[in-house]
Amino acid sequence: IMSSAVCAAKTVNDADEKVLEIGDGMTLWYRTWGNPTGLPVLFVHGGPGQCVADYKNINAKFFEHDRYFVVEVDQRGTGLSQPSVRKDFRHMQRYLDISLEQMSADFESVRQCLGIDRWLIFGVEEFGAIYARKSFDGNARRLKEFDTFFELAAKEATHRGEPELDPNDSERFIRLYDSLIVSGDRDAIWRFYVFENNLMVEDPSELLDPHKISEEEFAEAQSVSFFEARLFLKGTFEDPVDLLGRLHLLQAGSVPTWVVQGTGDEVCPEKFAQMLVAGLAAAGIPHKAHFIDAGHKATSDGMGIALKACVDEFWTNSGS
Repeated sequence: IMSSAVCAAKTVNDADEKVLEIGDGMTLWYRTWGNPTGLPVLFVHGGPGQCVADYKNINAKFFEHDRYFVVEVDQRGTGLSQPSVRKDFRHMQRYLDISLEQMSADFESVRQCLGIDRWLIFGVEEFGAIYARKSFDGNARRLKEFDTFFELAAKEATHRGEPELDPNDSERFIRLYDSLIVSGDRDAIWRFYVFENNLMVEDPSELLDPHKISEEEFAEAQSVSFFEARLFLKGTFEDPVDLLGRLHLLQAGSVPTWVVQGTGDEVCPEKFAQMLVAGLAAAGIPHKAHFIDAGHKATSDGMGIALKACVDEFWTNSGS
């Protein structure tokens, strides 16, 4: 005999879709599935600039629908949240001030709307990586990919009559890309997206051609390239964000934290996860870290197994 709550649990295929107005003519799209009385989970998708649909219901592998109540949100400006950069590059003008604070506030608005007190935050550290040429010493394919990425920005600097672009000048490099992306330059949008994609993929058949735009993937590329470039500039140069300096805020609720890092991840290198783990230890935050032989994507076998083990440990520790 099943309780009425379990009977009411919905699989991801039967998720409820909702829209939340957040002001200034903007809306957030989100969906919920699972057990309404189960443990609440917020899924924070990557990119930034990707959306829930890009993950092809992967969370069903991590969260049993009879145990958890899963909330999946398309970040402001992408996916089905409106106005969407995926639909029209001109919508980028609405999000030039995008920040981590805005994105966090959006999630809080959803939490309050649903009447949730606390939830498990399950997400990905994926805010892009801009490498200097020296980062790929000894890797001919990576050097070639970086050269293709760098080439467009260098040509734009020359076209503007500016000094020659230094490949180690990440701020100027990204500012050039940012201005091209916001202007709707399809080549810049595509090359930015392809560079990161080709760092992540493990199957050579999934490599993209930086010189040949795939219309099937261009909408995602348009969103990811914009939000990554904008947040990279904002959080690194315009209004620097010290996330490690905020770890002490987790002390108040004694928030347990799990870190899963692929040692072969070229988008979010291992050294940054090591810094996070050291910061958690210094702040006295209960945590566990798993450094595994895997790349960046959660779809990697080793990564998926480690993430599921952490979720199961959370369930056990919750006493449910």
